[in-house]
Amino acid sequence: MNERAPVVAIVYNPTKFNDSTQWKKSAHQICQQEGWADPLLLATTRDDPGQGMTREAVRQDVDLVCAAGGDGTVRQVATVLAGTRTPMGIIGMGTGNILARNLDLPINDFDKGLRTALRGRRRTIDLGWVSFDGATEQCFTAIIGMGFDADTMANTSEAGKAEYGWIAYIVAALRYLVQPGFRATVTIDGEVCEAQRARSILLCNCGLLPAGIRLVPSARIDDARLDSLALAPHGVVGWLAVAAKVITRSRLGGRLVRHHPCRTAEVRASSPVLAEVDGDTYGKVRRMSVRVQPMALQVRAAV
Repeated sequence: MNERAPVVAIVYNPTKFNDSTQWKKSAHQICQQEGWADPLLLATTRDDPGQGMTREAVRQDVDLVCAAGGDGTVRQVATVLAGTRTPMGIIGMGTGNILARNLDLPINDFDKGLRTALRGRRRTIDLGWVSFDGATEQCFTAIIGMGFDADTMANTSEAGKAEYGWIAYIVAALRYLVQPGFRATVTIDGEVCEAQRARSILLCNCGLLPAGIRLVPSARIDDARLDSLALAPHGVVGWLAVAAKVITRSRLGGRLVRHHPCRTAEVRASSPVLAEVDGDTYGKVRRMSVRVQPMALQVRAAV
């Protein structure tokens, strides 16, 4: 008796595809060529950005769940698959595509992304979990933060991202270079650091950004730790110094960039500060509690 062909579910964000007919046709053709059964196609909605669809895929006992969309879609699928044996494929169709970049996967190419997911080797990576102001924890795959980064994400238009890609974030960031920072106390692995004034505080699960920029050169997505960064530049000149450190991959540290590897972290701000999770704006918060879940998610990486 013949074994059944493996089945892939594709949880996709319909706003990321201009021609739904063509890519769906390609999905069926690629699966047939690679020896897989017809794919299960599940569209996200405004009310459910992906978790319900992923649960349905797991209920149907598929062999692989692919997230086809931006970092937000990837995060929703990862939330459900965390701690399970069902692997996730990433078809990066968004603006940042941070997790896809850190796994060296195709960017904004559906056909290549799907083939890589079907053929790829299995790899296990860490995930981060965050609770804002004591609310229910939520997963993140790449980077979360409070301050400047969240301001930038919140004020980057969808039209700008569609036309200019990740460069739209740079344009939005220019408006906030001279904004005042906020005072915060950061606790790293239970040890309270001194109170500090920062412009942005980030917790990173991985370090590679668009344009090949390594925000944290030492960051690894499977090292059972996160990387805390507190950025404290003063004005435009200060930001240029921070950028120089990052672009030249200088050792992070000192007054401008405080770097701490950690397994847990807590940030307490003196006043409400805008926060973001993997590029999605959360709202203003005063407390951010973060932990790493080592080896939490099985993904398909390039062979």
